[in-house]
Amino acid sequence: MNMKFKVYISARYVLVLFLFLVFTVMHCQRAALSVAILAMVNHTAIYIMHNETYSEDCPQPLQQNDTLNYKEGSYIWSQPTQGIILGSYFYGMVFAQFTGGAITYKFRSKIVYVICTFLSSLFVLLTPFSAEISVSIISLSQIIIGFAHGLIFHSTFTLLAHWSPESEKTTLSSVSISGVQVGSITGLIVTGYLCKQGDWSFTFYIFGTIGIVLSVFLLFVIYDRPQDHPRISDKELIFLNENIPNISSVEKKPKVPWKAILTSRIIWVSSFTKICWGFGYYSLLTKLPSYLKLVLHFPIQQNGVINALIYSVDAITIFLCGFMADFVRRKFFSMTTTRKIFEAFGTLGPSFCILAITFLGCDSTKVIMCLTAAMGFFGFCVAGDISLVFDLAPDFAGVLYGLTNGLSSITGIISPYVVGLILDENQGDMVRWSYVFYMASSFYFISGMIFLLGATAELQPWAIAKSSDKKEVKN
Repeated sequence: MNMKFKVYISARYVLVLFLFLVFTVMHCQRAALSVAILAMVNHTAIYIMHNETYSEDCPQPLQQNDTLNYKEGSYIWSQPTQGIILGSYFYGMVFAQFTGGAITYKFRSKIVYVICTFLSSLFVLLTPFSAEISVSIISLSQIIIGFAHGLIFHSTFTLLAHWSPESEKTTLSSVSISGVQVGSITGLIVTGYLCKQGDWSFTFYIFGTIGIVLSVFLLFVIYDRPQDHPRISDKELIFLNENIPNISSVEKKPKVPWKAILTSRIIWVSSFTKICWGFGYYSLLTKLPSYLKLVLHFPIQQNGVINALIYSVDAITIFLCGFMADFVRRKFFSMTTTRKIFEAFGTLGPSFCILAITFLGCDSTKVIMCLTAAMGFFGFCVAGDISLVFDLAPDFAGVLYGLTNGLSSITGIISPYVVGLILDENQGDMVRWSYVFYMASSFYFISGMIFLLGATAELQPWAIAKSSDKKEVKN
């Protein structure tokens, strides 16, 4: 007698696993340059060429010579120039967020997802070659990478909206997005290690190749809707159709209500919330490795490990707060109150922790503790303003995320350059770095106040799918 055993792994969990992996690789690619640029640049030549002064507010530890840890690079890029290169990524990110709605509506999310994963990985692979040509070419490469990554973010939220049942939507989104911090951690550690070994270029070769291989696997595991999946079980399909509210059918794509979106008060509350914390977050994301090297004098490999430690707490918070938010929502509070509680931790916590750094001087242990706590608190935002798009309009989650995150990403262009201008005359001056921390702390605080006073998680009237839109169930 022949017996067949079928083991079904939930299709939505496989999807979330690969969304997590893509975010991980994507942020390995993004984090690499912020550390690698320390090894790419010849700091001694910059001091001589630009007649820069160098503060020793925090003297180097005895017997520590950073030149023993890695060979200085050949590129003579000033702090503002480095800010332009690091900020170029966000030009592409912003453009992707504003055009992502049209692109993902014209083409399927799966196609966009696979092509963009491949495209970004290819240009990461080419980064060492583009750096050799000119600042303009490496900046252009970063723009293309940022554009591809922006479309990946956009497609992710569209996919999650189509695959996340009401009881799991915060959990599935937080697990997926936790790949952002896991990727940052991995990228920082690996980059620091490879730079110490003497060849920063291997970082880009490794992360680029992994991304290209991953893009091939995505062809077989990513599907736009449960109805499109060839291996989904009937049981899971029925469950998803019954538990994903206000999503239109596969046959009909709803028209995006742009006028209602652009005149919606809550959309602008969400946008300004993200713009403000974005200014604080991107200032630290792009310049923290420089602070650890130039002020606290950590060697480059240790620099990568410390950055990874800081962002690892953020990853843990992101992973756990989805479960926490869904539990709190079921047992205690409304969705709006739940979102505000988590957003308060996610914005006010970093604000106070970053402000505390300005009082700690050269006490590197306490500074690192404050930075770690700040990023740990920031992870709570995933159950606050980041997940809000699922509540407001599930069918247009990708569009709303693209709009709000696109506006936020503009700060990623501006903040590295502004920080570069503040530090240009003296990269190691603690007073100038205090100005950077005051700025970041203030923007986090304003962000939290905007959300607490103005946010709601109520489903918007313009986002409710027509009752005639029925979901197709696989027979």
